[in-house]
Amino acid sequence: MKFLLANEHLDTQITKIKRLIKLSMNGVAADSMRQHGLIYKQNYGVAIPRLREIAAELPRNHDLAQRLWLLKIRETMILATMMQPPATLNMEQALAWLDDCTTTELIEQINLNLFRHLDYAPELVMHCISSATISRKIAGYILALRIAEKIPTNLQHQIVLKAIEDANIDDIPLANSIGNCLARFCRKDATTGGKIFKSVEHFNSDCLNGKKLIYDSVKHELIFLGLLNEKF
Repeated sequence: MKFLLANEHLDTQITKIKRLIKLSMNGVAADSMRQHGLIYKQNYGVAIPRLREIAAELPRNHDLAQRLWLLKIRETMILATMMQPPATLNMEQALAWLDDCTTTELIEQINLNLFRHLDYAPELVMHCISSATISRKIAGYILALRIAEKIPTNLQHQIVLKAIEDANIDDIPLANSIGNCLARFCRKDATTGGKIFKSVEHFNSDCLNGKKLIYDSVKHELIFLGLLNEKF
């Protein structure tokens, strides 16, 4: 367990943040999250827009974000992703935070608010999708989606190949992240979209539901982009 030195100023800020969270709590939302499998050590059901408002009132601060993360409360962990300066989070810390993410919501939030701003985001993508851990793979494909415009062609090709390989893992959340990632890559240009579609076309007749999900994600994206006939 990680311990941090006492800091009266940061402790005062944390007390204020906890008070704001409790004033914004939504028990109905928290119950709904639990019913849908979003299980946290503690959850006040505060809406993401409200957490953004709270974060906006405070400066980005590494030490404060680290303390908020260690509280393991849904709201403080999400706030930590909003308040952690990207420049002061190294790869080891990023992976440690990622391994603490026990829900898809947290994985989404840490990618949206923090990981996509890291200078080493492409490297983090490859590290995650090469992992044997499903949650890391999911995070890697979500991050690849978030930084798609920054990913060079050669690296995108590697990600696609790994995605096709990982499609053999029978895990719906993983398949969903792969499908969304590949669909986003299809926006690069018609050639890329066509190559990705050919790579997943045979998934349509596969017995794994995850592969069919990936196929449908790519197909619907190409139809939306006008690159595939809707009757296909």
